[in-house]
Amino acid sequence: MEATLSAVSRPRRGGRATKPLLRYGASVRSRDPRTLTLTALIVALAASIAAFAHLAEDYLTGDPIVRWDVRFALWLHDHAVGALVSAFKVVTLAGNSAVLGVLAAALAVALVRRRLPNEAALVLLAFAGAAVGNALLKLAFHRPRPELAFIHLDTYSFPSGHAAAASATFTTLAYLACRVIRSGRARAGIVVATVAAIALVDFSRLYLGAHYLSDVLAGTSFGVAWATLSLIGYTLWGDRNVLDLLPRSRRQSSS
Repeated sequence: MEATLSAVSRPRRGGRATKPLLRYGASVRSRDPRTLTLTALIVALAASIAAFAHLAEDYLTGDPIVRWDVRFALWLHDHAVGALVSAFKVVTLAGNSAVLGVLAAALAVALVRRRLPNEAALVLLAFAGAAVGNALLKLAFHRPRPELAFIHLDTYSFPSGHAAAASATFTTLAYLACRVIRSGRARAGIVVATVAAIALVDFSRLYLGAHYLSDVLAGTSFGVAWATLSLIGYTLWGDRNVLDLLPRSRRQSSS
């Protein structure tokens, strides 16, 4: 132990620190929670963007996943059960933009009342950005919906708006919840519940015939990408108050 400490702290001639001390200092800095959080978010952002780009490229070039999309959609439709169709019509509401919009607005009001305006802005940004961005992507790809479906919609299919909005909103809420909860077991439970909720919404779109598999995978990838991008901005913003961006009169009324 003494040898280790002396190797770390022994100065060179002229009073300069040795290389082991520099490595030790770099190791301490690399374990800064904010740095670790940003690193994890950047990795998640890169992975989700890569997944979306891969799915988009497969659709545009007519790769085998497009043919498999159709076969899987036909198989689900042929094996659908009436009771499950009714159940998934309820489950799919968890990804509906109107429902999530009301939820996000209610949570934002509650967070502002608890003097957490940055978190309120984050929730609204995660939901609204995913909803608007996904709508623009639909117009860019203009993929028709599956022909056999238990619900009929006039909008385009790729990527899934339900999957995008649900994954962005649920991921953001899970992140905020894990910041408050210290128990590792509780955090793991939140992560599992979030993944399960997103998966259920995604599968409901498939079972109802509203989307192809690549649609919901692309929607989930985009939603996670937008959520992580929003969380990166939230982390970089730090302790500054988002209400300071408002005019003084609006700021006073909000507080």
